[in-house]
Amino acid sequence: MASLFYVPTLMLCLLAGWVIIGSLTLIGWRRERTRLELWVWSLGFSIGAVGVLLLALRGIAPALWSIGFGNALVSIGVGYVWQGFRAFDGRRVFHVPVVMTGVLWMAAYLGSPAFAADINARIVLSSLLLGIQLGWLTYDIWSGYRQEPLPTRPVLAVLIGIYALLNLCRVPLSFIFPVQEMGSTTGSIWYGLLTFLLHIVSLLSGIGIFSLSRERVMLQYKIASETDALTGILNRRAFMKRLEHELPRGGFLVLMDVDHFKKINDTFGHMGGDTVLAGLTSHVRSQLPPDTNFCRFGGEEFALFLKDCSRQTAWEFCENLRLSLEQTVFRWQDKTIRATVSIGVRRAASGGADMEAVVLGADRALYAAKNAGRNRVVLCDDRPLDDMHLDNQASSSFVADVALETDKHVA
Repeated sequence: MASLFYVPTLMLCLLAGWVIIGSLTLIGWRRERTRLELWVWSLGFSIGAVGVLLLALRGIAPALWSIGFGNALVSIGVGYVWQGFRAFDGRRVFHVPVVMTGVLWMAAYLGSPAFAADINARIVLSSLLLGIQLGWLTYDIWSGYRQEPLPTRPVLAVLIGIYALLNLCRVPLSFIFPVQEMGSTTGSIWYGLLTFLLHIVSLLSGIGIFSLSRERVMLQYKIASETDALTGILNRRAFMKRLEHELPRGGFLVLMDVDHFKKINDTFGHMGGDTVLAGLTSHVRSQLPPDTNFCRFGGEEFALFLKDCSRQTAWEFCENLRLSLEQTVFRWQDKTIRATVSIGVRRAASGGADMEAVVLGADRALYAAKNAGRNRVVLCDDRPLDDMHLDNQASSSFVADVALETDKHVA
């Protein structure tokens, strides 16, 4: 059994894995220099690989290099893998605690001949240094899941957690079943087996790093494909996709259009117009109920879906939003720009609302607000469109049938 888990051979296998992972993360960083985590991971796996190489040369290279510097570099390398995850989550990278683990190891190795000669003492200290760092790494990976729930995060947290526990298991085993050192190998079944398991989990963790990075990139592409570049809110396609899932529960679809936007562009230029759109977006977002989907529907038109609210609440929200935007001043360079909005609202009944009918109804209500003089809200109910009596003049029958009573609401 001991020959099956020959430690120097296992070290060479781990060396190959860490060199590959370190090289690939370095290549990734050279292509994307803004991704600090790739550089830190590459640094960690590279330093660790040098340490593993020295450990594999135990019995060939001087003990100071193979055992002394080898263990110190492995500890520092694992520390930088931990710091790579901190960088991955946009957190500060700490160099001193990582380097200090190597310094602590070398101080014990050089300062105590008894420690240097006792393989079990060395196993205990190296296991504690690695286990503590891996424990913090597990915690950081799991903590990041709350802000960014990537599927690989919990899997990787479990793997790293197992890696930490396996390292810490070596501490009691060193006392219960002491390892006997025989030249370049050891006379212990558990030591070789546990080293094998550590290497397997370590390589799986390296694979998990690539999976995690890929998931983030895919998520970023998905977000970019669903986001309007100017305003940072949902684009129309993403909004409509979410609307499909929200309509069955009922609510109110709100379409909002900036009045006389062409005149704003003609007067202040497109940069001035963009300032209005971005400022309007920021203002609306600050007024929205939690978890409300809001999008740029096209050009100067916006849409949002109010759920879990009454007709009166929807009306009051839209009217208050209109009034607040009317009083908002947008600043561009040394100029001030004012803008108003027209709002069309269509109720979607829970259980059986047809999305096309709801969108068309809100669109017609918006045009009714425009035709009635702009800067107002028109709200319609969920009856068939043919029963709404809408026309280009926004007839009074529409107001009586589908609008709430208000002295500001004129159609």
